[in-house]
Amino acid sequence: MPSTDPPSQALVVGASQYRHVRSLRPTRDVPGVRDVLASPDYCAYPPERVTVLAEQDATRDNVLGALTATCERARVAGSRTFFYFSGHGGQGPDGLSYILPVDARKAEYPATAISARDLSRILARCAGELTVVLDCCRAAGMASPAAGRDLAGAADDHPVAGSGEPGAGLVAFTDSFRNDIQSKGRVVFAASGEDGRAFASPEASYGIFTGHMLDGLRGAASTNGGDVTVQQLFDYVQQRVVLSSRSAQRPAFIANIAAFYPLTRYPRPVAPSVVFEKDVYVSYDRDDPILRDWVTQVFQPELETAGRSIWDHDDLGYSKLEVEEAIVKCRYVVVLLTRSYLENRFAEFTTTLAVLQAIDTRTPRFIPVVRELFNLPYWIKAFGGLDMTPRREMEFHDNMARLIKRLAKEPHER
Repeated sequence: MPSTDPPSQALVVGASQYRHVRSLRPTRDVPGVRDVLASPDYCAYPPERVTVLAEQDATRDNVLGALTATCERARVAGSRTFFYFSGHGGQGPDGLSYILPVDARKAEYPATAISARDLSRILARCAGELTVVLDCCRAAGMASPAAGRDLAGAADDHPVAGSGEPGAGLVAFTDSFRNDIQSKGRVVFAASGEDGRAFASPEASYGIFTGHMLDGLRGAASTNGGDVTVQQLFDYVQQRVVLSSRSAQRPAFIANIAAFYPLTRYPRPVAPSVVFEKDVYVSYDRDDPILRDWVTQVFQPELETAGRSIWDHDDLGYSKLEVEEAIVKCRYVVVLLTRSYLENRFAEFTTTLAVLQAIDTRTPRFIPVVRELFNLPYWIKAFGGLDMTPRREMEFHDNMARLIKRLAKEPHER
């Protein structure tokens, strides 16, 4: 009897040995992703519905044809679709953004590469859950505003030593790619920041991002022993990638969806993993003695009495790398907003926003708390947050109860 389950389909594409632009170091990313998607122990996509285009098969015509066929099968409500691409990607000299199939030519991207608009137009046919994973350099411009820095002339990725092949001629993905690719009902995982690189260790079988993604889907990202959701996977992958690359690579995530859906279909419970070492990292202006006393004598004791673990500031030297480590290892980041914080700790604040992708995803791991009444920039006001200014002192315990209730939940829980 035919199955009545909504269709599940996936397309896995990988190119490293380019014909006309600089090659990349070969990895086992494509077979690794295929195996995890098709395994009944992990994602349980029907093996016959997992299409693979690797290396010389990953031509422009083949990718467009396979993606069109995959999305046609996904027109049924409730279907789930997974598109993975590993290779070159970025903005071309013409200002448009592309992912590069194996036969792309540097001076002919409109005809030989795949633009973000074309990609998004085909993906728009998919109903149900749609997950897009881009493990390519400078992939995050679709998920966060680009820094605006022109990287033309910079080396593209990590070439095969001694290849002598021309570079891909790509710069960072810009807002145009983000605007083109994002759509309601679509989740995008990007391996690197808008001006960053996606790394592969010479000793590892997989690229750093894909390797951690596969570990997460195999169960390492499950914090409750159940299926791994898109948010759980990103929390896990982001932490592992930032730490293993020493902040040289910073993944991005955009989720324009109503709920964080599961990516796996485990046939049995898995061992829960401890993804975060602490519950909360409190970011504030520690040079303000009055605020520091309030935090150490009032705010933190309330959190600790409620059983919330706090990152120890005494072990933090406040360098950018140490701040990023604290952010990715804590389940939540609470930012105490004061005028002096935005003046003296603005670098830490922007690092927090960048690591958590707070501006674009409204990540639930970012919790702003206003401690001083002043004119906040409008883009910070958009986050809302708790008012714990002295004028609201009578409401302090109510606000702390709200905060503690939020901290007691996993970030992906509504």
